Amino acid sequence: MEQIRPLLLVDFHSAVLSGGNRRTYEILRLAKSEGIDYIVMTDMRSCRNAAKMFPAYLDTLSNYKVYMKNHGEKLSQISGLKQAFAYKNIFDSALAISRVAKEEDADLIVGSEELESLWASCIAGRYCKKPWTAVFQPTSDILQPSSSIGPLNATNTLKFVNQKASTKGLSFISRIGIAMELSIQLKTAEKSLMLSVSASVVEDFNFLDTRIKFHVIIPGNGIHPDKFAEETCTGQEYDAIFFARLIPEKGLFDLPPIWKQITKSIPKATLAVAGVTEDQKYVNVFLDMIKKFDLSQNIIFLGELEENTLIRSIKSSRSTLYPSVLDSFSLVTLESLACGTPVVAYDIAAIRQNFGKCDAVLRCPVKDNKSMAERVLSIIENEKLRKVLSEKAKEYSAKYDWRSVVRAEKEGYLKVIEYSRK
Repeated sequence: MEQIRPLLLVDFHSAVLSGGNRRTYEILRLAKSEGIDYIVMTDMRSCRNAAKMFPAYLDTLSNYKVYMKNHGEKLSQISGLKQAFAYKNIFDSALAISRVAKEEDADLIVGSEELESLWASCIAGRYCKKPWTAVFQPTSDILQPSSSIGPLNATNTLKFVNQKASTKGLSFISRIGIAMELSIQLKTAEKSLMLSVSASVVEDFNFLDTRIKFHVIIPGNGIHPDKFAEETCTGQEYDAIFFARLIPEKGLFDLPPIWKQITKSIPKATLAVAGVTEDQKYVNVFLDMIKKFDLSQNIIFLGELEENTLIRSIKSSRSTLYPSVLDSFSLVTLESLACGTPVVAYDIAAIRQNFGKCDAVLRCPVKDNKSMAERVLSIIENEKLRKVLSEKAKEYSAKYDWRSVVRAEKEGYLKVIEYSRK
């Protein structure tokens, strides 16, 4: 087995379980057995956050050579100085990464698409003359394309930033700063071969910067087949389930109007809603919407569930309702399929590219509530069809497992090394 020693930058910014956090952990868990001997650079905050999500994380980390870095100085509250300190921290981080890469004779440096990690990886690679890359699985709405603007250049980047929901209410100076950082981010990504967890990332980034080159990791995400192999629930408890981070971008606020349409045909139809709360204000708005739409008897709010309980809930649902507009590779969809539960989702690139050939994933135009309701009804009103889709769902998900992801990740690293020699 060919061995490779990448220097991996590991940042768990929060203890909120997401697809990206899950992917990082699973790759670290299995990489050593597949010939990837990581040199890990991380910080204490990331370790604490990861340990909250994954109790075996510190044991997993003990398999590798680990370097701890300072999370960074407390930044000045003065806007200009704050930015200056942020850039200083990036350069300091790049110097530390470069030093470790040289001492450990790393084969390449691997970061993420976030500006600090991406820029530090690029600068460090130049310092120590090592190949570098970043794994793109963008979750920020700033990195999502706009059909009306693009590719981005010096004249339209600010206009692009101004359209984003996350910049509403920010000062003009702050939005200029975000636009400048986005430009730097894209220009930096042009300097090497980037890795993406899905062809949808490449499709999306072609709207932003056609000069960025990608290698697509296939498969980009996985599951633990044994966790979903238990006997399927015989009784159907919910007509549909939604489970994801409880934020608007994942479709949280789309649920009540969609489900109201469904109750016009099935007055007692039930939707279970589960997920991790990132900001309580979003949950409060959602609960108010349930009352406004008179759906208190139809939408059951479950909140955050333990993994086995969540799997049982998915299996006991006739369908999964997933109106997300923010994804690179949907673990929600993949886990639903592994449970034998058909999925109704918006026809975004991440769904189309990864599940377009799966009959058990029904796609609808984005923000088309009527279409979403009709697709859900087509499943829950036709038990024969649901059973057929359930079998197709399990068949499709069977090819996705984390060990295959790790092998594909390793292949991606080798492609980056080969690209650097050109």
